[in-house]
Amino acid sequence: MDRLAQLRSRPQYGFLPDDTLEHILEEALQDFLVYTNRTEDPGDRADSVIIDIAAIKLNMLGAEGTAMVKEGETTRQWDALPETLRLKMDSFRRPMFP
Repeated sequence: MDRLAQLRSRPQYGFLPDDTLEHILEEALQDFLVYTNRTEDPGDRADSVIIDIAAIKLNMLGAEGTAMVKEGETTRQWDALPETLRLKMDSFRRPMFP
């Protein structure tokens, strides 16, 4: 299953247009490539990481630049990249200088 289909299979994103999801997936891929010092998409091996980055980006839409929001007794806090996701991405990292 391709990345778009995997992201669309999450119920909270089923209503979004394909072009929106494709744009977010492209941003997620670029973020992955920058973090891992790569220039090419590693393919299926990185799908789960890239889809998770895209999901985080979708969940943060409208909250860009915000670290925490308190609404009554409910507090929502965003971390740019959770530690578990960083650990997954670390396995793909390449040295910055060959």
